[in-house]
Amino acid sequence: MDRLRGLECFRKIAERGSFAAAARDLNMSPGAITKQINALEDMLGVQLIARTTRRLSLTEAGETYLSRIAAILDDMDDANETVRDLGHGPRGCVRIAAPTSFGVLKLAPVIGRLLNAHPDLSVDLVLDDRFSDIIDEGFDIALRVSETLADSSLMARRICSYSRVLVASPAYLAKNGPVSTPHDLLAHDCIIFSSAQRTGLWHFTNPVDGDELAVEVSGRYRVNSSLAMRDVLVEGSGITLTPRLVVEDLIARGDLVCLLAEYLPRSLNLFALSAPHRHKLRKIRTVTDFLANELRMENRDHAPNN
Repeated sequence: MDRLRGLECFRKIAERGSFAAAARDLNMSPGAITKQINALEDMLGVQLIARTTRRLSLTEAGETYLSRIAAILDDMDDANETVRDLGHGPRGCVRIAAPTSFGVLKLAPVIGRLLNAHPDLSVDLVLDDRFSDIIDEGFDIALRVSETLADSSLMARRICSYSRVLVASPAYLAKNGPVSTPHDLLAHDCIIFSSAQRTGLWHFTNPVDGDELAVEVSGRYRVNSSLAMRDVLVEGSGITLTPRLVVEDLIARGDLVCLLAEYLPRSLNLFALSAPHRHKLRKIRTVTDFLANELRMENRDHAPNN
């Protein structure tokens, strides 16, 4: 048997949950992939996959074996890509996960410039405001916009930061009264970004002593997309704390006004995450470096003048 092919077949079956799906992914016939697994089990002298007419599952031996061979197969894939890159520019597909609003407003134009600069690269961009599992979902790079990152085994690179603003429409303020301090927000209808690390907990810096103020706000509208806040804000339905990039056009037109400008809120950081065994691949380094250079330059050019 081709031992490496047998390992690839075994992992693919474990990932896809069926012989047929694994065979399609590997461009093999079901009979050929069954033959590989039978040969692998005969070589090891144990059953790796428990088959019934309705479902399959890994045996205890199969679970143990999969955990040990996964890193080996990843290293082989990385070695193959590294060697293929020698003497050539970066090539291949890079799969990127990013938040929806950031992806639409800032990332998409940069991806266009990336593809023009590197004709042998392709990008699979997935926009989602939840935190994707990089390893399980097969992403090369995950872009996260957050104040901080939780501890993990992933490689993290801070790209840049984005300022936030507290905003509401003139109509909302005319109806509900002014906001003079962060504590006044407790009496207002606040629009809450539900995918934040601590939903509804807003931090500001006191202009008098520099101490941080934390206010836990509430409101009738919670949403996991910053873009879905815009129309609600303009309609006069609440106040929110959001990245300036999401609402800067509405502020410029006068549809929204900034509040408590002297109480600076915490900025958000943009991080690029990748798996430890893949972050040095040339295509991933190239994309990460390009995004970092472009986004830092754009962020510097469009820094707000408060």
